[in-house]
Amino acid sequence: MDKDQRDLVTRIAGIILAGGASRRFGTDKAATVIEGRPMIAHVADRLGPQVASIAIAGANQTYTLACPLLEDGAHATKGPLAGLAAGLSWALGNDFTHVVTAPCDVPLLPRNLVRLLSSHGQTSPAVLETPRGIEAACAMWPVSVFSKVEDRLQAGKSLSMMGLLEDAGASVIQVQAGDLDGSFININAPDDLAQL
Repeated sequence: MDKDQRDLVTRIAGIILAGGASRRFGTDKAATVIEGRPMIAHVADRLGPQVASIAIAGANQTYTLACPLLEDGAHATKGPLAGLAAGLSWALGNDFTHVVTAPCDVPLLPRNLVRLLSSHGQTSPAVLETPRGIEAACAMWPVSVFSKVEDRLQAGKSLSMMGLLEDAGASVIQVQAGDLDGSFININAPDDLAQL
């Protein structure tokens, strides 16, 4: 990591998105134990060293993690975009310039995610495209997109992360599986956990 990227990391907050209902999984995915620890703790272990600070958006419990819990507030039923809004609001109040989002169900989150995302400029969002497709939930967002996110949430339409990335002119960075120090495999159902 060069000096510019190191300097950028000190201004980036990590936001773990944990507000989903876990309908397909059947229980709270974030609390599901993998190797003796909640799944969300594995995500925090991998994201934490890449950013200056971490917060959890949408969670209703701490999962034994010592970090701020951000409520989705009036947008609680509006999916990951609500968590992004909460994270951006918190980041603005704590003088961060960017947030990197990651869902709570990606326990093998790449340890080089932020380095790869920050390889573009920093004025627009950035997202990786792997052979699996675009990893929209694992993106870097400048805090300047906060008003755009709020507008979408208040309008109640176009609530997808992918739609926001497109609207905000995101940089799409193409990477191969071998470029990743980890994986974007997510755990949506008990069978996924068994395969992991």
